[in-house]
Parts: sequence; C-alpha cells; structure tokens
Amino acid sequence: LQCLFCVVGYRPFVTNFHFINPIAMLRMIPVCCALVAGFSMQQQQQCQDQQNAMAMLQLRGHRAETIACACGVPNDPLCDCDDQQGGGTVGITRTTTGTPTTSEPRTTTTTTTTTTTTTTTTTTTTTTTTTTTTTTTTPAPRTCLAWGDPHFTTFGGQKGNYYGTGDFYLVKSADLEVQGRYEINPKWPKASVMSAFALKGSALGDKTLLFENVAGQATVTWDGATILAEYPSIFNDDVLSAHFDRTISDHMRARNQQGYLFLFPNGITLAVLRFASEYIDLSITLPHSVGPVTGHCGSFTADTDRDGVKHAVAREDSMFATTIQAKASPNLDISDCDEESLTLAREICDGMDTDDHYEACVFDVCITGDTGLAGDELAMEEMAGGWMAYNLVDKDTKVKSGNYLGKVEGLEQFDLTMEITPHSKKEDWQSIVHFTDGPEYKDCCDEGDRVPAVWFFPGTTRLRVRMSRKFRGNDGCDPEEELPLDRKSRVQIRVQYPYLLVFINDKVACVAGNYGVGYKPSNRVAVMMGNSWNDAADVTVHKMVYHKARPLPTGELIGPEPVKLEKGQLLGKFSTLEAFKLSFDIKPTGSLPEEAGILHFTQGLDRNSGQEGDRIPAIWFQADGTKLSVHMSRQGAANDGCDPEEALEVGVLTTVVVELSTNVLKISFNGKEVCRNDQYDARHPAEEEAFVYTADPWHPAALAELSNVLYEASKDMPEGMFIKDPVALTKGTFLGTTRGGKNWEVSFYITPTGAQETLSNIVHFTADPTRNCCENGDRIPAVFFHPRGTRLHVRVGKEGNGNSGCDPRRPLSKNIETKITIRVENDELVVMYGDSRQCKVSFVDAFEPEDLITVYGGDPWHEAALATVRELTYKRL
Repeated sequence: LQCLFCVVGYRPFVTNFHFINPIAMLRMIPVCCALVAGFSMQQQQQCQDQQNAMAMLQLRGHRAETIACACGVPNDPLCDCDDQQGGGTVGITRTTTGTPTTSEPRTTTTTTTTTTTTTTTTTTTTTTTTTTTTTTTTPAPRTCLAWGDPHFTTFGGQKGNYYGTGDFYLVKSADLEVQGRYEINPKWPKASVMSAFALKGSALGDKTLLFENVAGQATVTWDGATILAEYPSIFNDDVLSAHFDRTISDHMRARNQQGYLFLFPNGITLAVLRFASEYIDLSITLPHSVGPVTGHCGSFTADTDRDGVKHAVAREDSMFATTIQAKASPNLDISDCDEESLTLAREICDGMDTDDHYEACVFDVCITGDTGLAGDELAMEEMAGGWMAYNLVDKDTKVKSGNYLGKVEGLEQFDLTMEITPHSKKEDWQSIVHFTDGPEYKDCCDEGDRVPAVWFFPGTTRLRVRMSRKFRGNDGCDPEEELPLDRKSRVQIRVQYPYLLVFINDKVACVAGNYGVGYKPSNRVAVMMGNSWNDAADVTVHKMVYHKARPLPTGELIGPEPVKLEKGQLLGKFSTLEAFKLSFDIKPTGSLPEEAGILHFTQGLDRNSGQEGDRIPAIWFQADGTKLSVHMSRQGAANDGCDPEEALEVGVLTTVVVELSTNVLKISFNGKEVCRNDQYDARHPAEEEAFVYTADPWHPAALAELSNVLYEASKDMPEGMFIKDPVALTKGTFLGTTRGGKNWEVSFYITPTGAQETLSNIVHFTADPTRNCCENGDRIPAVFFHPRGTRLHVRVGKEGNGNSGCDPRRPLSKNIETKITIRVENDELVVMYGDSRQCKVSFVDAFEPEDLITVYGGDPWHEAALATVRELTYKRL
C-alpha cells in the first residue's frame, strides 16, 4: 500500500517537483527510496542524507524543494561556500579544496577509468576497462612564528631575527600575501618590534584583513569594516571566523592576555598575542596549497633568501594606509650584553620549553633590560604549542535552536566545560550544544558530525553526550543521573585518549574507554548552542569554555577512572618492549562460561594467536571463574605464559603486575608473586608498532572494571628507583612513572664532569609529560645546573607558583661524587648535600598529583647536564 501510495498518490513528485508540499515530500523520500526504487542499504543512507539536507534547509526557513547547498544563500554561517567546488548538497559528500589540519600527512587515492572500444568485421564491440590508481600525499600544514624583536621560526624550521624597520612581506605567494610592519618602540630603542600586519589574496576571497596597533589601541578591519571592537567578541561570515578573547593560551603567565584568532578556509590560521599593547606576536599556519611562498617566514622547503631588505613592500603594494621606508637590520647579538645583564637574563628566562625560545628570551631581556619580556616569551611559547582556550559563553544566555556561536579550531583531546541551569523538561530531544565539522556541517552520523554534541533525553534532564571517534561517528557516554531544575550544574566533557569522560559537579558521571583512536577535527568546527535539527533545551548557559586537554602520562593506557570492559575496544598503536612491566587495577563483577578478554597486545589488528608476536602479552579470565590466564610469546613458543592458581575476588579491586625481566615472566597480585615462568631466555623482540585492545575482538569481554593500566620498561630495581648504576645523562631520557605525593623525597648521587653554556637538566619529575614549565605540577621537582657551572637550580611547583624552588649557593665540585637529597615535608622544602643542609624555604600548599608523574633524566627541553648519576630514587613520605 505504501508503495502504491508513493507511485500513484504522489505522481506529481515524480513529474512536477514544484507542486509538492515540502513537508509531505520530506516524509515520503525514504519510503520511496526504500520501497519503490529497491535501493541498497548504501543508497538508502544517501537518501536519508538528502532528507537531512532538505530538513536543514527547511529549518533555516528556505523552501525545501530547492535541494541545493546552503551555500547558495549568502553568508550562511554553517556552510563554507569557499570549501566546495562545483556546488553540492549539505549532508551529501562534496569535494573540498581544503587541507585537513593534522600533524601527519593525509594520503588520498584517486582512481581513473579509461574505456577503449574496438569494432571488428563481425560488428562485435569489445570494451576494455583499464583502471589506474594514483596515490598522492598531502603534506601537513606548516607554521611560521614571528615574535619579539622580531624573531622568526620559519615554515622550513630555520631560526632568525630582523631588527630593522619598515614594511615587509612575511608571506608572499600567488594566492596569499601577509605583510608585517616593524617599528622602533621607545622602550626598546635598539631593535624593532612588529606593530601591525595585513593579509589579502584569492585564498581569502580577495578580501583584506588589517590588524594595527597604534598608541596602544588595536584596530581590526575586514574588507574595510571594523570587527572585534569589544573584548570579548566573535565575528563570522562565509570566509572568516574571528575571535577576540583569551583564546591563545591558558598558561598562567599568559592567561590574562588579550588574544586574537583568525580562521580562514582550507587550513589558513593566524593567531595573535598582544602584550601590554606594545607589540604583536604572530603565528601563521598555511597548507601547502598556497605555495610556493617567500618572505621573512621563508618557504616550505628552503629559506635561503629570508633575511635582508629584499622582502620590503613597495609603497604602491602596501596594504597599510601609510608606509614606512625599509631599513636594514642592525648587527646585534648576545655579545652586545655585559656579563652582569647576561647572567640576570639567563636566570630570569629559566623555564622555556625550547632552546630557541630560551635564547630569544635571554637576548630580549639582556638587550632591552626589560625583565617582563621573559613572561611574554613564555606565553609566546604556549601559543606556539597550540595551548588554546575558547570562551564561547561568558554571560547568562538562553539556549535557542540554531544559535550559531561561530567556528573554532577543533581539538583531538579537549575539555568542554559548561555551567548550566535547566528550567523545565520537554517531551522531545532537547539540544544544548552541538559541535560539527566541515565541510558538510550536518547532524549525524559520520565521523565529525558530533564533536561533541549534547542533549537532554526526552522528558528528562538526563544528559545525552555523543562524540565521534575513529570508525564511529555517533559513539558516546550517557550519565544516569538527571540535572536538578532551576539549579546551576557544572558539566565537563573530556576526551583524553583513550577516554571520553563526563563530569557533573566535578564528579565522574560516565566513562567510555574506547577512544584510543579518536577523531582528528579540522580548523573550522562550527558550534551551535542548540542545534538546527532538534528543539532547544530550556536551559540557561552561564559559561562555556573549550580548550585543550592534557594527555595521560607517558605509558599510561588507562587512567584512574574505572572503565567497564567492552569487546574489541582498540586503545591504539603502541611500541612494545622486550623487557616490560604491565600493571593494572581490576575489579571483577562476575564470570562467564567461556574465556573472557581483559587486555591484548598484538603485532597485527587481526592477529589473535598462532604466531610469535600475536600475544605480547594477552590476558583473560578463564572460563567459569576469575582465574587469570596470561600468555606471552617467546622465541620458539608463540603461546607460552603463566596461569596463577589464585582467583581474583569478585567485587574487590586487585592490583595485577605482569613483568618480564631477564629470563623470567612473573605475575603478582597486590605485591605478592602468584606465578612464575623462567623459560624466557629467548624473549620476543620489541615491536615498533603493536596494537592494544581492551578487551580483544576474539573473546567476549570480561565482566570487570579496569583502571590504572600502565606499560613501562622493566627496571629490575626496587620500587621508586629509576637509575641504579652510574649513567651519563642524555637529553630526553624517559625513566618511567611513579605515584607522586604531596610530601616526598628525591635522592641521587651525582658526579659533575663539566658545564654547559645554557641551563642543563639533571632530573625532571612532572605531572604532564608534555610540559616543562610553569604550571603547578610541571616541576615536582626539576633539578638543573646553572649555565656555565655546577651550581644546582632546584625548582618545585606549589599552589600559585609552578616554578618555585630553592638554589644552594655552593656549586658542586667537578669529578667528585655528591649525594643530593631534596625533600618536601612539614611545609618546608629542603636541599641537602650529603648530611649538610644547603637550602631551606617555607613551602606551604605543595602540589599533590592526582595521577602518575613522569620521570626524565635529562628532560626533553634542555641540554643534559654533563654528569653521571646513580641511585636516583623517589619515595612518598
């Protein structure tokens, strides 16, 4: 009957499209597709996509029968007209000219089909089809940094400075020009600073962006019109998404700066920090599609002609209202500093994550005598690292359908924090916020459609949280509890691989542990506070902030929040070790009549057993119980292992350690050895690329919760010891992780053998393995030698000062061993040489880590100290 109804009753739909009621047409499209045309499942989905597209147009107030891309409407905020070629339909895949923002190159495969027809004397036609596959690699975008005097880190990675004045090309290509203005600031008469920049080109739709900072006042114009005049503010049109806010850095030394972010199509991004209204720091990120480029930012491959006045802008080509004649850069270097100023600058600039920023900071502080520039340098470093925070809502705002907040640069691992007050419940799905990625910007259910999206379930105030991950566009995690009406609640959504976590009022309300392989968003993710496809929730949003989340500590596969095991959950790729220690906390909740998977390390995604490397290791519950079965490949025995006799107790948390060291595989429960296999003389070698599952795809998932999964090198040393025998320090040496405490003691024996020109690291304990300084927890402790000497520089973070510390006055003697003890206890920080106290300071509000801390000796951010170290030990007091 439905088929007949579609064909006969809706004949006008087939013969005369314009006579049909749009709402009726929307309802009949999937029926006609599925029942009349007999479409395949894939075609049904395409029809559903088309229905979604038309529904979107209907919601926006356009006639549904115009089945066309919303880009047909000028300045439609959700559709990037500039991101498509040859038209297309919202909700249906279309070609883009953009380069995805990613740290790795993307590979695209294009297939071309050629048909040749040959006619013979018997009039038989033969068609031969030849398929040629061409693979091209799209390189990752490149970033240029220009800051301070200005200093440069070019697209090609080279370093340089330009201290002259004038208007110069930062970037010049056929599709884009970026001009920068360098002027002398009276505070720093020896070198210039950047005071303005401008850009235009076909890549921007031939519009011009002008940013000028005159007499402490910043003015931003876009195509001649002033934008971002108030703080904070957002501007959006079909080409530009711009933010004036605390958008650049969440670093404690920079979080009060006013930052600007400009997002253009195809991966073009500019980020600005404006320090004290005196100069501009700028980062420019470009895809290779705008190349080849020249200018002070260099090229993507070589930077042979970056310096000099040859990149000066001619008067007739200037984008500024006035022009400044270009002058050559004076010859300034660190030798122009006196010894006293240089020593002061080196001490003040301690805390830079990279040598480049450290050297630039020392130069700036020394040449100008302005110690405040060190803080500016730290903030610039954070900007370069992409530590971003978007204040999307900062005043009470009611949720409305289709309330477009603008575009943001998408983050793989992020925190989305909202303070919201629900006022009533509605019978339908109720949208609160929806992040959706381009170029399609649709509701569901491909990767990128919900990154994330949040609703209330119908008739409730229970949260529905959806977040795309690899291969699953509509995965997520839904808390059980409802939010109270007319009372403010704090909701936090965090993607921290391999987690998706939802917090309500700072308590974990929901955890999904299947985000080991997440979604990589573009730099133009649209944000709506409620979306265009559902009713708006009756909610007031008081605050909404979106920013980068810190990754889990090195080697930590699952953190402290318990994860319920699900079959075939891939945590991601991993490099294994020949000798290792795998520890985890597990709480069984029941048993199954068959083997049930817990953890599985394997050399191939589809490899369960049969060959060496398929189980390195693999761990299950045995059938009908909670006894562990641990299998670990070795040479000549792919499925060897060790099965403890003792079963784990249901409902009780047990710490399990699986360790392979020397020729022994051993398993322990809560520190007690329960199984040993000493047949591992020929161990399986380390795998550069292995895969980790919880639980595996070949068995049902164990009825259990898993937490604190940590994989690290087997040290065959006492707990808390990271170096046993004497070793010469090397830069970037990861020693392992440990449980930190508020009160602790670090001790080691050190023999200095020389001195570095710059600050050099001995050991570094940090709550965040990606950060050097200066948030609380970045240095707990970090121990250095001062430049050109062996005097200790001991830094320990505490509340309000992530780079506090205590430096002994007496340097260590070269080639003589000294025992160093650093202790935080009873609100004091003490540093000792042997039994002699060298330094003591009051230390209230010491940092207490919530998770594992990472240990380096030396760290990745400084040159290693010229010294040998032995018996490095950390213990909680």
